[in-house]
Amino acid sequence: MTGELVSTDTAPYPSRSALPAQAPGRPPVGDGIAADTGSWTFAGEVSKVFVDHVRHSVPLYEQAHVIACDLSSCFVGPMGLGYELGSSTGQLLRQLATHSEANAAARWIGIDREPSMTAAAIQHCRDLDNVECIQADITGYPLDTCDFVAAHLTLQFLPIDARARVARRVHDALRPGGAFFMCDKVLAPDARLEDLITTLHYRWKRRSGLSPEEILNKKESLLGVLQPITTSDNLAMLSQAGFTSIVSVVKNLCFEGFIAVK
Repeated sequence: MTGELVSTDTAPYPSRSALPAQAPGRPPVGDGIAADTGSWTFAGEVSKVFVDHVRHSVPLYEQAHVIACDLSSCFVGPMGLGYELGSSTGQLLRQLATHSEANAAARWIGIDREPSMTAAAIQHCRDLDNVECIQADITGYPLDTCDFVAAHLTLQFLPIDARARVARRVHDALRPGGAFFMCDKVLAPDARLEDLITTLHYRWKRRSGLSPEEILNKKESLLGVLQPITTSDNLAMLSQAGFTSIVSVVKNLCFEGFIAVK
């Protein structure tokens, strides 16, 4: 496998990479991570505990990986090309690259903005010749013509106008018949349902091992950082990007995954 740690950061918004992942006296958000209000970041030491933390935070984390891999096998053939946008530590990227004989004969590129995440992904996929990990900003990185693109818990951290541009660029890069798998946190359609789903999500987090204090602190740390939109808004965004066949394929509480076919 190959990897690059060359920055191509061209995003129209400020990087949070300079913020420390952990610091004495900062509010704990779980799994040894600490963060102040509005300061959540994937930089620094977060990569070391990222997988554990997301498993304690997102009900369908691993289920969405299974769905993404199964979907990829329907669109990627031997000698094809697939991307993961926001590949973090390379967990899904490795699964995509090894899911089937055809997937293993295709080329897979993971892109993540954070150097520490990219380094972890390079290490996790080090024995795979069909994987490349690149440290770059997905809002500005040029995509080659491809068959499948996955963005799992990624676009929700972009400003809404930026994620719409990414969706359009994904659409334009895909071959006719190619597909985009996108899975993010979503808002409920009204305030009453949002309160209900949030309550159930927090109960799930407590059962997964997070304390009430950590759950509240994590919510505070994500203010202004994570910007979920509704299911209907996601469908509209994908449609405006040019996709004509779009359907929800997985959902658990406030997390939902879509497949959009060009």
